[in-house]
Amino acid sequence: MLWIGPAVVLGAFLLFLVQPMAGKLLLPLYGGSAAVWSACLLFFQSVLLLGYVYAHFLARALKPRTQAAAHGAVVLACVLLPRTAPQEGTDAAHVLLALAGAVGLPYFLLSTTSPLMQHWLGLLDTRSQPYRLSAWSNAACALALLAFPFLLEPRIGLSRLQQFWNGAFLLQSALLGGAAWLVWKRRPSAPELPLAGSTPWRERFRWLGWAALGTAFLVATTAHITQVVAPAPLLWVAPLLVYLLTYAAAFLFDAQPGRRTAWQALLGLLGMALALLYLDLQAGLAAKVGLYCLGLWLVCLFAHRELAASKPESARLTSFWTHAAAGGALGSFLAGVLAPSLLKGYFELPLLMAGTAVLCLWRMRGAGRWLMQGALMAAVLVVTPSLALIQNYYAGLVEAGRNFYGSLRVVDEPASGTRPALRKMLHGLVVHGSQFLDPEMSRIATAYYGRSSAAGLLLSRPGTGRRIGVVGLGAGALAVYGRPGDVFRFYEINPMVAEFSRRWFSYLRQSEARIEIAEGDARLTLAREGPQSFDVLVIDAFSGDSIPAHLLTREAFALYRKHLAPGGVMAFHISNQYADLAPVVLALAADAGFACTRMTSGPSPAVAALASTWMIVDTGRRWQGAPPERGHLWTDDAYSILPVLK
Repeated sequence: MLWIGPAVVLGAFLLFLVQPMAGKLLLPLYGGSAAVWSACLLFFQSVLLLGYVYAHFLARALKPRTQAAAHGAVVLACVLLPRTAPQEGTDAAHVLLALAGAVGLPYFLLSTTSPLMQHWLGLLDTRSQPYRLSAWSNAACALALLAFPFLLEPRIGLSRLQQFWNGAFLLQSALLGGAAWLVWKRRPSAPELPLAGSTPWRERFRWLGWAALGTAFLVATTAHITQVVAPAPLLWVAPLLVYLLTYAAAFLFDAQPGRRTAWQALLGLLGMALALLYLDLQAGLAAKVGLYCLGLWLVCLFAHRELAASKPESARLTSFWTHAAAGGALGSFLAGVLAPSLLKGYFELPLLMAGTAVLCLWRMRGAGRWLMQGALMAAVLVVTPSLALIQNYYAGLVEAGRNFYGSLRVVDEPASGTRPALRKMLHGLVVHGSQFLDPEMSRIATAYYGRSSAAGLLLSRPGTGRRIGVVGLGAGALAVYGRPGDVFRFYEINPMVAEFSRRWFSYLRQSEARIEIAEGDARLTLAREGPQSFDVLVIDAFSGDSIPAHLLTREAFALYRKHLAPGGVMAFHISNQYADLAPVVLALAADAGFACTRMTSGPSPAVAALASTWMIVDTGRRWQGAPPERGHLWTDDAYSILPVLK
C-alpha cells in the first residue's frame, strides 16, 4: 500500500482536477458555448474507457512482471512526450482534438491507475479488498471537484494551477513507477485468465446499461443547467460531484438495491419535473441547482447501487470496470452527441426522466398494491410534465434548429391585452430579441432595446456618420437606430442566429444604416481586425443567461478600447437573473481609468419592452472616486463567477 494507495488517491485527484481546468481553458476558444463541457465529458469518459481496456489487457494477457515493465514504459512515455496547445474551433470534434493534444496522454495514464492498482493490490495481498480503493478514489475525485471552484479557481490563476498540476503529475508518475517496481520485485503469481473472460452477455449488458444511465443523466442535467444559467466551472462541478459521490456511496456501503432505491429515484424525478415546470424562469440559483442535483443524486444512486450489486469477484475486476467505463462513454455519447444531433430542443433531460420513471416502475414490480399505485401516480406526474414541456416547445413555432452553440427557435405569440402579436427569437429559454408582426410597428425596438433602455437612449443621441459595433446579433433590433450614413457592424458567433435574423425578422432590412455582419467569435475576430474606430461598441453576447466570461476580462476590455474612436463609449448588457456582473464591469472601467455608469429600465408590456440593466463605460470621462474591490477584476488567467452570484 506504500505505493499503491497514494497512487490511487493522487491519481484520482489529478484526474478530476484537470477536467474543469481543461474545460475552462477551452471556453474562450469556443465562444463560451455550453456544448464545450458536454464534449469534454465525452472525451474524458472515452479516454477513461481506453485506460480501463488497457488495464484489462495488461491484467489478462501479461504476467505480473511483464505488466510492471510495460506500464513503467507507458509512464515514461506519458511524461516525456510533448503536448500541444489547444486551438480555436467551431464544433465538438474540434474540442475532442484540442483535448487530445493538450491532456490526452496524461489523462490516459491517470485513467489506468484505479483498475490497474486494484488488480496489483489483489495480486500482492490476497486478503485485501481492492474494491475499497474505488471508494477512496471517488472520495479523492470529489475533493478535487470541491477544491477547484471554491478554493483554487477564486485564488489561483489558471497558469499557476497548470504548473501545480504538472508538478503533481510528475509525483504521480513516480508513485506509479514505484508500484511497478514493487510488482517486479515481489514476483506475485496470477491465475491465467482468458482475455475475453466467460462473463454472460446478460451480465455485461447490465454493467453497460446501469453505468450508461448514470452518465447520460449527468450530461443531460449539466447541459440543462448551463443553458438556463451560464456555462461556468462551478455549474459543471456541482452535478459531476453528485455523480461521483453516488458512485462512492454505492461501492463503499454494501446496501442492496431494490424497491426502496427505485422509489427514491421516482421522488427525485418528481423534484426535477417540478423544477422544469416552475423554477427554470423564476427560482433562485440555489433552489434550481439544488433541486436538479437532488434528483440527479437519487437517480444516480439508484443506477450505481444496481451496478455495485452486480460486481463480480476480484478475478474479473478489470473486466467489470472496463464495461462500466464503456457504459459511461456510451451514456455521454447518447446524451452529448446523438441527442443534440437528432433533437431540435433540449429534450434529453425530459426524455430521460420519462424513460427512467418507467424503468423505476419496472424495478418495483411485485411490490404491494398501495406502493405500486403510489409509484404509478408518481411516474405519471413525472412523464406528463416532461412530455408537455416538449409539446410546449412547438407552440407557435416558426422555425427551430440546433447546433454547437445551442438550441434556437423563432416563435409567434398572439396579441395579449394591449400588446400586439409578437415574434420572438429564443436561445433555450432566453429571449434574444423580438419584433411586432404588424408592419406599421415593426420598426419599434422591443425586448431589452426599447427607447427607454440604456442602449436605446445611447443610440438615439444626435449624430450622423456613426460607426456602431455590436457583439451579438440576436434578432437585430439595435439596427432600428441606424441613420443614413451610419455603419452598424454586428459580430455573431452562431451562423444560425444570422440566418434566422435575416429570414424571420426585418430589422436588418429596414435599417437606414449600412449593415455588416462578421460571423465568428467576436473577440477572436476583433483581434484579427484592424482598428474599427467605433463611436459605440455594444457588448450584448449571451451564453445561457449571462455574457461569456472571456468577454469581460481585462484583456478583452483592452481589445475593445483598441477598436473605439477617441471618446468612444462601451455599453455592456448585464441583465441577469443569477449573477450581478456590475462589479466586474466597474472593476474593468476603474482599472482603465474610465467613468462607468449603471443604467436600468423597467418593463413595458404594451411595447414588449423587458427590464434591462446596462453598464455604460465612457472613455471620454475619467474615473472618479475610490477604486472598487480588486477581487472583481477578471483576467484571462483568473476569474470566478462565485463572488458575483446573487
